[in-house]
Amino acid sequence: MKFWKMSGAGNDFIMVDNRKGQLDTVLTTDRIASLCGRGLSVGADGLIELRESRKGSFRMKYYNSDGGAADMCGNGARCICRFSALLGVTEEGREFSFESDAGTHRGLGTGNSEARIWMTNPELYFTGDVLRAGDREFTVGYADTGVPHALVFTEDIEDGSFEKYAPLLRSHPSFSGGANASWVKVESDGSLVIRTFERGVEDETLACGTGAVAAALIGSERFDSVNIPVRILVRSGLFLTVGKDSGGWWLQGEARIVYRGEMLP
Repeated sequence: MKFWKMSGAGNDFIMVDNRKGQLDTVLTTDRIASLCGRGLSVGADGLIELRESRKGSFRMKYYNSDGGAADMCGNGARCICRFSALLGVTEEGREFSFESDAGTHRGLGTGNSEARIWMTNPELYFTGDVLRAGDREFTVGYADTGVPHALVFTEDIEDGSFEKYAPLLRSHPSFSGGANASWVKVESDGSLVIRTFERGVEDETLACGTGAVAAALIGSERFDSVNIPVRILVRSGLFLTVGKDSGGWWLQGEARIVYRGEMLP
């Protein structure tokens, strides 16, 4: 099986071209989980298929590292935009549409190893409800940006609370099916710093695009200093930018091709 390895601001993915359906019987849940396992295989936060589409340039199918499918992944979508250009499916510098299980999106390869995607319209459920996780209560914002996200805004994201409570908030009964859990800090210049515990990965990841959009959405609702577009520092030390225009909310940042290879039996 031929594959490409890509990184979207530290969120890493195994990319495969499955337009002809030749991998349909190969990409089982167990096989995907095995491929994403670090140390014993390729290792990745998820696997992404590029498929044929009747409604756009291609269809994106995303799987978390446990092999389970998810509707959307913002950083993965940016990576597949560059991947599609590599395969000649799309053209760098020209907008196009593509499908995911979350809906139809627009994409653009912006050059300099970056890509931008326009998200499906996010659903904001609440900006500051009090929820209990373990032995503590937190003021939590909740939005669905293609993936459900629970966010805690705090002045210190390194005080140890993320490590202890984010896994508990991820499985809070208020969120049917669970949610990604993020701790967010608002800097003095209005930029954001974010850490995300992702369901399906069941660990902190170096970046989360849909989480960045949720942080920008809820942060701009709660804090006067957070203005759109906003720069967001993710765990990898790189920045994502989240903005909004007539086409809706967009996410832009690095989408780097790391290497390509062939998985042997």
